[in-house]
Order: sequence, then structure tokens, then C-alpha cells
Amino acid sequence: MKSRSEIIKFILYTSIFIPIVIFILEITFFFINKSNTKFTNGTKYDPLTGWKENCENKYTNPENYKFLICDRNGFIKTPFEHDKKQKDTYGILLLGNSVAMGEGLYGFDNEKTFASHLEKKLRNENSQIDLINAAYSGFNTWQEHVETFRYLNSQPFNNELPPLGLIVSFGGIQDFWNFIRLLSENNGNRNEYSFANGMMIDKNNIDYINFLTSSSLGNIRSGFIAFLNSIRKSSNFLSYIDNLRSRNKIKPGIYEKKQLTIYVKNDIKNNNLREVLEQRLNLDYEDYNNIKNFAIQSTIRNISATANLNLDSKYIYVYAPNYFSSLSEEQLNNDDHKYLIGIKHLIGNPVFPPEILEREMFLIEKDYRETLFRELKKNKKITFIDYSQKAESTNWFLDYSHFTEFAASKLGTMLAIEILDIKKDTK
Repeated sequence: MKSRSEIIKFILYTSIFIPIVIFILEITFFFINKSNTKFTNGTKYDPLTGWKENCENKYTNPENYKFLICDRNGFIKTPFEHDKKQKDTYGILLLGNSVAMGEGLYGFDNEKTFASHLEKKLRNENSQIDLINAAYSGFNTWQEHVETFRYLNSQPFNNELPPLGLIVSFGGIQDFWNFIRLLSENNGNRNEYSFANGMMIDKNNIDYINFLTSSSLGNIRSGFIAFLNSIRKSSNFLSYIDNLRSRNKIKPGIYEKKQLTIYVKNDIKNNNLREVLEQRLNLDYEDYNNIKNFAIQSTIRNISATANLNLDSKYIYVYAPNYFSSLSEEQLNNDDHKYLIGIKHLIGNPVFPPEILEREMFLIEKDYRETLFRELKKNKKITFIDYSQKAESTNWFLDYSHFTEFAASKLGTMLAIEILDIKKDTK
């Protein structure tokens, strides 16, 4: 058994040795991180939209498909960017979620993303066009509305931002995922006022703000967690370790198809929407329709509000193809029982995510989409474009939402032609 003096010596030497080691590691990795491209955290808190790309040090590309580059104004970079505002510049604001932003096609100067393909096609025909990519991962039509407001407020004071001739919302899938989240959260004990947030800001973001608030109000647990997080973010050594983990282990530009992992299970396929609702979501048809109408009216309000924000610009809403709307008759009618796996984060990380077949999700998406289209067509201010059936097959998709580069290029070409025709007609 060690004597008391030996124990004191051990504690004393340890208390001196550990800080010295930490100091040496921090100094060493400070210089290592300076000599290498530092990966910054992709998303940061934003007081208006809830979250946004963290553009610090993101003006160079480490050729990693997970790494976006920002332009000088904090938008996702596209190939062309004006140095200053010009009188003849025709500005197009691209809105949407990760589908429009270009998820899975980062790297190589963002040149493979949908937005970049679209801008190239447009500028090949009209060099006056400047496309601003204001889309961001997870954004729904509520956040698109807020982002448009921010652009219109900042544009008159920024010599690099062009006046808008056109606003284009491209996607549709994020509001659908929000709708699925509302279905999965349906219960008799919910707070209706809080439930309304479901089509606005994600619950995870609300929880984050509540956490920060409790920390500032003296909650010891949340304060201690915030303190540990600050050390982790400030440490050069831990930052280097995080960078190693985040680096692409496969070729840049190749996307890992994690979301499309499926398994086969012997079970009975539900043959219609009513059966899917009852067996998978424990919902009767009336409850489902109430939630669907709530979700769609919320989406329509967001779209209509954005369309009316700027009288000088035209508004286009494009419902892009997704994996479910692109399933073939053969895929829908075969004997495989393909379950969706990997959608938990898309619908708010519920404790018990719905176990549902591809074919069954197809039925819900189709019903939601057709109802949304009927409502959209009532508003004459909105130019509505339906691309839901434009994918040649499900091979166009990296996962349930996002495109391959081939699909991004094809859709970019289609939309560029329509945009140029609309621009011609509005002269």
C-alpha cells in the first residue's frame, strides 16, 4: 500500500504533467491545422431560419463531397459571381432544401451540384443571369419565405447582390417529410399550438434554444455541457481528430447510399392508403385528412406569402421528382417487402419511427402531392411546374430525396429552358 506522501507526489506530478501534455498537443496541432485545410462545423444556429451553413473558412475546397463552399455573401457558391451590382444583371434566387442545394454532389468547387448545373445552362444562353443559391439542407417553405425576406432586406445595401427578376423554389420533399413527421407525432395529448411548429421550425432546433436558455439561466447540467462543448470546439487537437473522422474515405464526389439500405421481411403488403394508415400509423382516414389539410394549407400559405413578397419578381414553384414518385409499376407490384430505413432524422428523430414499405410510402406521397397540386393551381400569382414524374427511374437518386449528377444535370437543363421562356414572356 502506497504511503500518503507517495499519493500526494502522484497527484502533484499528474496535475503538472497533464496540463504540460495538453499544452504541447495544442501548440503542435495549432501549427498542423494552420498548414492544412481546416474543416469547420457545417451548420450553425441562425436566429431567423433556425440553422444555416457555417461559412467560416469555407472559401477553398478540400475535394471532399461532404464539404460545401460559400461565396462572399454567405450563400452556397455557384460557378459565377458578380463583383458588383450591374444595371443589366438579372437575379434569380434559388430556394429549397438539400435537394436544391446539392446534397451528395459537393466537392470540386461545388460544380456538380444542381444549382451549379442550372446556372451554367442559364448563362450559356444569357450571360446577364446571376443565380443566387439560397437553398439549404432541411429548409421548408417557411424557412424559404424567411430567407427571401432577408435577401430583399439586404440587397439594396449590398453592391454584389443583384435585384431579383425571378424567385424559384425547387424541391417539395421537405414539406412532405414534415407532413410525415406530423403523422408520426399524432397523439391525443399533443399541444395544438406547439403542434403548429411542425411546419415551421424543427423540434430539434427548439430544443437547442431551450437548452441555451436554461444554461444562461443557471442550469448547472446544461451549463456544464455547454462548457465541455466549448472546450471541444476550441481545442486544436480535438479539431484535428474530428477532421480525420470527417474526411472522405471513398473517392470525392461519390455518395454513400446509407438511406437506401433496405431489408426483406415476410409480411402482408397493405393494398390501399386506408390500410397503410391503420396498420402502419394507427390513424383513421379522417384524422389523416385533417393533418394533411393542415400541412398543405400551411405550405400553401408559405408559398403564397413568398410569391407576394416582391412585386418586381415572378415566383416559380417546382415540385422535383423523388424516389417514391419515381417507382416503376414493376417495383410497386413485385413480391419484395422493401422497408424504408434511414428516415428517422428526416422526420424529427421519433422514438419509434414508422416501419413502412416503399410501396406504402408511395401511396402517401402520391396523395399528398396530388392534393398540394390542386391547391397550388388556385393561386394565379404562382407559376407551378410539376417534375414529379420526370425521373427516368429510381437510379436517378442517391437516396430517397437527392439526385445523382446525371439527374441534376438533366433537371437543370429542363428547368433552364422553362426559366428562359418565362423570362422572355415577362419582358
